[in-house]
Amino acid sequence: MTNPDDRYERTVEATVYEDEDVIPVERHERVETVRNDDMVHHERVVADVGAERAAAVSKLVGFIWLLTGMLELLLGVRFLLKLIAANPEAPFASLVYNLSAPFLWPFFGLTGTPAVNNMVFETPTLIAMLVYAILGWIVVKVIRLAMTPTSSRSTTVSRREIY
Repeated sequence: MTNPDDRYERTVEATVYEDEDVIPVERHERVETVRNDDMVHHERVVADVGAERAAAVSKLVGFIWLLTGMLELLLGVRFLLKLIAANPEAPFASLVYNLSAPFLWPFFGLTGTPAVNNMVFETPTLIAMLVYAILGWIVVKVIRLAMTPTSSRSTTVSRREIY
């Protein structure tokens, strides 16, 4: 049975500066030691705020790439449907055309659109796919530059205290 006098808990919150020119690495540490007659239980929990932030940035970047990929897929399907002269009255083709139209609006009239027997080579769609892929890449780069911690070095110092 644990005696309340044998319980020692220490909480340390520190900002660690690993280099003067680098953004500080914020870490939160909680140390708990419990003693009884035949054993000592020592628990140390360190929360690396920089690593948590990097994980959040990674999730945000993944979400942006997911949205960019979905838009690219939608525009690619539209391009193929136009190229094979799909019936625009068909529900699927109509859905794809209606969903993709707002994203193509800035690109219509930019170049000519060659057509033969209702088969359309929609050049503005290809240009839009390229532009949206580049925009997605730029947004990801800006987010990584602005939000990713610059230091990834980790130093652990352990100290044993005996009472």
